[in-house]
Amino acid sequence: MIEMALIAQVLVLVLVTAVFHSTGSASMFHPLTLYLIFHALVFVMRPILVHTQNFDDVWLFMGFWPSEQQFVMTLMVSSVGLVAFAAACAWAGMIRPDWTPNGEPAPSFAFDRVDIVAFLTTAALLGPLAIYSAIQRQGGASFDGTGDVQMERDPLTGQPIYTNTTGYIAEAHSMGLPLTLGLIWICRFHPLSFLPFAGFVAYRAYLGWGRWAIIMGILGLVLLMLYRTRTKWFRLWHALAAVPVLGLFTLLGNNRDAFRDVLAGDAPPSVLLRFNGGSGGGRAIDALAGQDLANFDFLAYILWVVPKQSATYTWFTQYLQLFTEPIPRILWPGKPVGAPVKWVDLNDYGVFYNLTTSLPGDGWMSAGWIGMIVTMVVVGLILGRLHRWFWTDGFRNRYAVLFYCAFLPLCLQWFRDGNITIVKFGFFSLLPILLWIALTRVLRAWGILEDDPLRPVVAPPNLVRREPS
Repeated sequence: MIEMALIAQVLVLVLVTAVFHSTGSASMFHPLTLYLIFHALVFVMRPILVHTQNFDDVWLFMGFWPSEQQFVMTLMVSSVGLVAFAAACAWAGMIRPDWTPNGEPAPSFAFDRVDIVAFLTTAALLGPLAIYSAIQRQGGASFDGTGDVQMERDPLTGQPIYTNTTGYIAEAHSMGLPLTLGLIWICRFHPLSFLPFAGFVAYRAYLGWGRWAIIMGILGLVLLMLYRTRTKWFRLWHALAAVPVLGLFTLLGNNRDAFRDVLAGDAPPSVLLRFNGGSGGGRAIDALAGQDLANFDFLAYILWVVPKQSATYTWFTQYLQLFTEPIPRILWPGKPVGAPVKWVDLNDYGVFYNLTTSLPGDGWMSAGWIGMIVTMVVVGLILGRLHRWFWTDGFRNRYAVLFYCAFLPLCLQWFRDGNITIVKFGFFSLLPILLWIALTRVLRAWGILEDDPLRPVVAPPNLVRREPS
């Protein structure tokens, strides 16, 4: 029974991909492309490996083992979610990527002095905060009351919360990603402009945590490079370059302190080649047995809990956290951890600490089949509409291109986590870009730097030469 369901799961993915490609709107700039990749990894490849390779580490951690019927049910829910998201996203984003609409090629952007001054001002305002945050976080977060960044686990939810600082400071180092991407963009891919970006990736590798920032940062950079070359799909060398990146992602997942230990002399450099996280005697494929791609396992647990064990749904109340999360805990010591209203707590029935619900799981918790379909359709419509805007107007605007290429990779985090995490990650990942855009508009509106020699000169209407009648 499971084998037939796995085959059907693959066929659904192939069918949706074929229909999407036949619409002519498919490209690496389409959010549906990213969801198809995400679905293929966590809801197609993962259950196949769980069934054939006996991956049971996550089941042991959660204290839950699905029956054959529950396994098949999880596959069905994920496939229905895929179809709902794909239909909404493809319909709302139905536009053919065209670099030369109406015969006019996409502009080759040049940045004038206003752009440069506004970006340098943005970097001067936010850069020191990002660097300060990075220095604080270089030792990680401690739970024993020592260190620059201290945390404790909430006894009810198990979620870590900051005790001696605020997330606005502790997570500000994430702004290094948009700042370094913006530098590459405004320098028009000058080789030296890649150095700060490489430094950010190296810092993230040293830190160990926040590995998704590496994936999203590199994906955003590749999207900018695809735009520069007017290419809709990855090239072969992009795929080859992704192999060591995925290896780094897996390595840090199995050993967060790998680079830290090597640089400190506590481990030999050969530890960087042990992707299975063990002593070298395990199977190489066991590197995929962890929690990184285990959203299928998490979804199976959610379907078991809600509503049979919980006797209720969340009824979308988890989104009330949008109103409480922005308030620093330092100003509100009694702020609820997570959503202010909790109809369902997954930790009441097993261990779900620091695990992610995924977008389909978050929708299922809201209202079962209806909640899952509504969630997938609404998110699909939002992202599809954003894709349509990009190919209608955005790709002609030098600010919009950077914004879109920085935002699109964040969707992977949205698909993986569900809930409101897209807002929290988006705040730090897009704030420098939005501030840069705002400063350029202010400078131009106030007429500052009007003597910019790089700006094209346009004669006022009253000075335009009139031909004699």
